[in-house]
Amino acid sequence: MITSSETIAIGTITRTHGRQGELQCLMSNTCWEDADPEFLILRIDNILVPFRVTDWRGKGADSIIFQLAGIDNDEKALSLVGSEARMLKKDTCQAEDTEGDELLTWQDLIGCQVLAVDGTLLGTLAAIDESTLNTLGTTDKGCLVPLHEELILKLDVENKILQLNIPANL
Repeated sequence: MITSSETIAIGTITRTHGRQGELQCLMSNTCWEDADPEFLILRIDNILVPFRVTDWRGKGADSIIFQLAGIDNDEKALSLVGSEARMLKKDTCQAEDTEGDELLTWQDLIGCQVLAVDGTLLGTLAAIDESTLNTLGTTDKGCLVPLHEELILKLDVENKILQLNIPANL
């Protein structure tokens, strides 16, 4: 089974392309540029489902057209529109850049205790919303916290602690 920690989000399936089951993906980062993916992983009903890539090509500066094995008509392709698209980290350009360092995504931080700038516990990170440019986390206490690399004061992955430069009274 594929886990979120083995993958990296690359975009969202925005529409079908043509009538042969091709899918257009709006890319959210550049990790795919030098990639040669064997699989495209789609998040369907919050489950990561791998699809073998049979063909892919760029379309403009920020989109890719994918042809996936088993998706050979418009009806099948349409059912995948809106899905989050991911690639295996080992297939992306970042895999070469890290030299053994573990790549972290926002999803990897689910379960971390979130602390405000003054050390106040805001709760445990329960969910992440990356659907907009402003990534938000939700704690088990219902607190919404903005997530951005520049806000991180301390990240202890081993002990699952994330301290952010945000006030305690959100």
